[in-house]
Amino acid sequence: MTRSTKTQDVSLDVTLAERGLIVIPKEARDALGLKAGSKLQIRLEGHRLVVEKKVALDLSRWVGKAVDDGLTRDDALSELRGRAVPWQADASKP
Repeated sequence: MTRSTKTQDVSLDVTLAERGLIVIPKEARDALGLKAGSKLQIRLEGHRLVVEKKVALDLSRWVGKAVDDGLTRDDALSELRGRAVPWQADASKP
């Protein structure tokens, strides 16, 4: 096992089983919060196999929780897009 103290990257050796199965080591499962039934995304990047935890954005718990301020969605987006970004506001001053 190789561990980088700067980025907390961990390299773990695993063995490919007969049917193409691999076991994700407990340390990695715990670090990512993986449990039985967790969804993973696998992709090829050149000669690398990248496995990532697939995270679904569940907004259902937030539906209906916003305060009704009378703005339409488009009005709210226009207002947000029109705001100066703090680091850009300082640069515009002479």
